[in-house]
Amino acid sequence: MSKNKTHYEVLKVNSAVQLPELKLRYKELLLNTHPDKLGSAQDSESVWRDRKVTINHIQEAYKVLSDATLKAEYDKSLLDNAKKNGVYKFGEGVDEVSLDKFGFDEKDEGYILNCPRCQVHDGFKLTDDLLEEYAVEAEGRTDGMFQVLTQCTACSLWLKVNFYEAPEVDGDLENETDVHGTIPQ
Repeated sequence: MSKNKTHYEVLKVNSAVQLPELKLRYKELLLNTHPDKLGSAQDSESVWRDRKVTINHIQEAYKVLSDATLKAEYDKSLLDNAKKNGVYKFGEGVDEVSLDKFGFDEKDEGYILNCPRCQVHDGFKLTDDLLEEYAVEAEGRTDGMFQVLTQCTACSLWLKVNFYEAPEVDGDLENETDVHGTIPQ
């Protein structure tokens, strides 16, 4: 989903991963990504063109996540960047809302919602770039739902925003009004 995948997304692990599992995922991904291991030259070329994660990405992610000090610094930088954008990936006891409840601001190309607590106009603002960068797959769900936490621009209220990834047709959005499906209750 993310344009700039986190090291966790590159290695397809969660932040609580232990070193033995991390090593295993690293080796699997290297084997599945290396051009010499992909089969025929034609197959290799087409797979490489479609790859979003390179061997360099995999190696860098492993280097950082396998070193406790580098991992701690990396985790802190992820958290700090998210907080600067008013978005946070984790949270319990927070009100949940569907992105369907947000309006769409054509001018700013973002999703907006008045704050239910302080009633400030457009207290919650999310862009596709923020959603792509900070959203995580919803835990315990197998239906492809993503979620992101965001804070009101005027008060301390945090909301967990649930949404589904937009369907794509030839790299373009199929229909902007169908970007996010209805959240099942």
